Amino acid sequence: MTPSPLAAYPHFALGTLLPLCRDRFADAEHGGFHEQLDPQHNPVAIGSKRLMVQCRQLYVLSHAALMGERSGQAAAERGYAFLQNYRDHTHGGWYFRASPEGTPMDRSKDGYGHAFVLFALAWLHRAFAAPGAIELAEATMATLTEKLAAPGGGFWDAASEDWTPQTGLRRQNPHMHLLEALLALHEATGAAHWLDEAGKLITLFQTRFFDPATATLGEYFTDTWAPDPAKGNIVEAGHHYEWVWLLRRWRVQSGSTGAGAAADALFQMAERHGYDPEFGGIHDQIGRDGTPLLTTRRIWPVTEAIKAQVARIEAGLPVAADQPARLIEHLFRDYLRPERSGWIETMGRDGTPGQTNLPGSTPYHLFLAAAEVARVLPQPG
Repeated sequence: MTPSPLAAYPHFALGTLLPLCRDRFADAEHGGFHEQLDPQHNPVAIGSKRLMVQCRQLYVLSHAALMGERSGQAAAERGYAFLQNYRDHTHGGWYFRASPEGTPMDRSKDGYGHAFVLFALAWLHRAFAAPGAIELAEATMATLTEKLAAPGGGFWDAASEDWTPQTGLRRQNPHMHLLEALLALHEATGAAHWLDEAGKLITLFQTRFFDPATATLGEYFTDTWAPDPAKGNIVEAGHHYEWVWLLRRWRVQSGSTGAGAAADALFQMAERHGYDPEFGGIHDQIGRDGTPLLTTRRIWPVTEAIKAQVARIEAGLPVAADQPARLIEHLFRDYLRPERSGWIETMGRDGTPGQTNLPGSTPYHLFLAAAEVARVLPQPG
């Protein structure tokens, strides 16, 4: 009997994805995690390891442990030790990139990467009581607030080694993942100040990122939070779905209902215009009016659509019948390769495979969506 998609997806996460992270992405020789694997699961010689990839891999091993599969604990502990190579003990914060052996290479400071440091520390604390994880999170957030806070709310995207900000183009994406990290830290510790910080980003979403006139989420802005003249029209349905899920988490943890209408508007806009009516799949980019701009397809927006559907089901909101199951079937049919313990990262509009190497950043998306399916939806049998 073919297993239900609602059972097959969590099984894939724990039975296939976790071993891949634990045994293949984990670098047994030097520590930490490889940046990328080829389709045969051999490390690709990238020559460096990004901070963000290390943190996303640590998340997967930690969440799996909380779901009862603790076989990745040793790899997580080694990965946490390797993560210390990225710390800047002079200026504070974390370097962007290190060599495969752990020597800092790109010493710049990346807001997106710091968000994932906070996220990983929250999960490491929950799963393994990792020594010093919350103290590191406190210090990291203090450094971001002191060094990277920008006028008009939020943070600059990046800075030099000594925290000289790179001003100009600003993005919503690092703030979205910072919100995710702050909610994870609140859930891990119960400390109210994490929720207070998250509330500031909710306000930024409501006043800067979300455009109620078009029901869209802006991606690119000027240094004053005006839509960027060149890129301000770009919208990503995948990020619409990601915010739908995050706004649900915010409501559950804070009790606030203030962003509910915006979450519904984002969801409906993505549902109407994000999907390709001819070939299926989710466009990489659309315009503010819903016109397709970039019709290639990546795997991660499908996982975020699954999370958004699950969030609406949890909230008791309308969802098309069997939609999560249909999205999971789409994921398995077009992207996942369980027989090879892998996936197709990118596709052309017509489904022609693009990137077939396995980025170390993608298991975060695949695992979190599967965990949400397992947490919220009844499992057959």
